[in-house]
This record gives sequence, structure tokens and C-alpha cells, in this order.
Amino acid sequence: MSYRGKRQGALETDIEKAREEGNWKRVIELANQLKERPDTARQYETLGWFLIGEGKLEEYLEEFPAKEENCREARNKLKDAKQCLDRTIGEEAKRLGVHLDSWILLAKLHFAMGNYSESLKYYEKAQIESLEEKHLPARSLKIMAEAFAIKGQCYEKLPLQTTSKHKLLDRENKVIRCYELAGDLTLLYLQEADRASRRGHTQSTLSMASVGTTSGTGTSSSPVPPAHEHKLGHILETALLKAPQLNLRAGRVDKAVARFRSMLSAEETRSTSGVRLGVAKQLAEVLLHGVSDSQYRAPDLGDSPRRANSRQ
Repeated sequence: MSYRGKRQGALETDIEKAREEGNWKRVIELANQLKERPDTARQYETLGWFLIGEGKLEEYLEEFPAKEENCREARNKLKDAKQCLDRTIGEEAKRLGVHLDSWILLAKLHFAMGNYSESLKYYEKAQIESLEEKHLPARSLKIMAEAFAIKGQCYEKLPLQTTSKHKLLDRENKVIRCYELAGDLTLLYLQEADRASRRGHTQSTLSMASVGTTSGTGTSSSPVPPAHEHKLGHILETALLKAPQLNLRAGRVDKAVARFRSMLSAEETRSTSGVRLGVAKQLAEVLLHGVSDSQYRAPDLGDSPRRANSRQ
């Protein structure tokens, strides 16, 4: 695309800023300019369609959260977002490395539509459990946190048609693990968002070469830059405490207490203070009403982590 009067890279910087602020209308406007940039490799066109699809999806979900009562409306209103993201999962997109993020966002889109089986199919394509652990920008952390949260919810909404206790227990453990990862990544997202706010941005990261997530085979994937938006949104707010709640429901009070304590041991930042307060209240209620004096075990403070770890 051509953007007269702007220095090289200014458009990408403007897009990052708009995404940090959650200004999706501005993201879409700038992405339309990006995809019109002269480019023989078509990478700007592909990235532009990705950003437009992301912007339309996020803009809709801000007004109509991903709840069952909104599914019918979502099937009509998210058609344009789906068409944009569908443009970024073909062979050209794979060559450029943007398809993985598109699969993850398409899974989120199908979840909002109530297509839970289809959502799981896209997560299977993306193989989110096998992604390499690396330092991710805030926006990528939020996307991944939502991915595990949504996957856990899809499992819950699609119960196994079996009486096998082993299979049912295995599914229950998968659900809890999804929510644990979602919770850890949510805390990491809030921590990184605060760091990004403090240090600001000195260099554009919006390009096909700037990787946010990488598959186990080394395939680059995420064009998503750091974000300044600190709102969790309905998906993460719903999932944050689901892992300990499910353990409590199953009578595993010790595991629920351990999970609460693990969340409280993460590094505290301005944005995590509200989350920590909610977790502390939940833990206090469990200890007061669900744990006797003889059952109580003091927390082990010898190896308290300073930063949430999403892969432990």
C-alpha cells in the first residue's frame, strides 16, 4: 500500500498502537491500507486480511460476548470476519506463516457462533498444546489464554457419550488442565501488558518475520504485536477460576487450595491486583468452610515463583 507522508514502518506502528488500545475500527481502517501496499509476495495483503478479520471479530465480541444467548446473532454478524480469516489459512498463508493465528481466531469465532465441535477442530489443527514456550507479547498471550479457556468450555459443552469411568476422568482432567493453562496465561498477559505500558514501544513488531508463537516444527506463526488493552473480557473472566472450582465440585479440596495458592504466588502487578483479590477471597472461603484444622496444610513458601508459568 502507499501511505504518503509517513516514514517507513509508520503504518505498522500505527496498527500496533490501535491494537494496544483495542481500537478495532482504527485497526480495520489501517489494515485496509496495509493490504493495498504494493507487494509481489502478497504478505501485506494476507496480513491485512488477518487484521481485518481479527478486528471485526473482536469488535463484535466487545458488544456481544461469546455466550449461548448470542450464538444465533453471531452466526449472522460474524460472516464477514470469517470470510477475512478464511483468506489467511491457505497455502499462501502457510508459506508466510500467518495461518496458525488464523486457525486460533477461527476457533474463537466458531465458539462464539456455538459451533463447539468446529472450534475444537481448529484448535487441533493449530496444535496449541505443542507450541514452544517462548517469550510472547501481551496480545499473543491473551489469544493463547483465550484459546485454552475456549477449548475447556467446548469440552464441557460436548460431553462424552460413554459410561467409561476412565474416559470420563481423562476428559475431566483435560478440561481442568485447559483452565489451568488459561489462568496462568491470563496472569502472564496482565503482567506483560503492564510491562509494555511502562516501557513503551521503540520498534515495530508487526511483520511476517516477527513471530509471537512457534510450532514444535519451527513454523513461524504469529504476527501479533504487544497490546496495551488490560481488559480480560468475558471468556477469560469466566475461565479464570474454573480449574479450582471444578476440583471443589469433585471433592478435591486439596487440589483446589493448591491451585488458588499457585495463582497467588505469581508476580503481582497493577493489573493483577484485582484478580489476586478475587482469588484470595475464594481461597479464604474454602479454608474457612471446607478445610478442618486437622486437614489444613500451610503453604510451602520455599519455592514461591515470581512469575506465572504456563507450562508447569
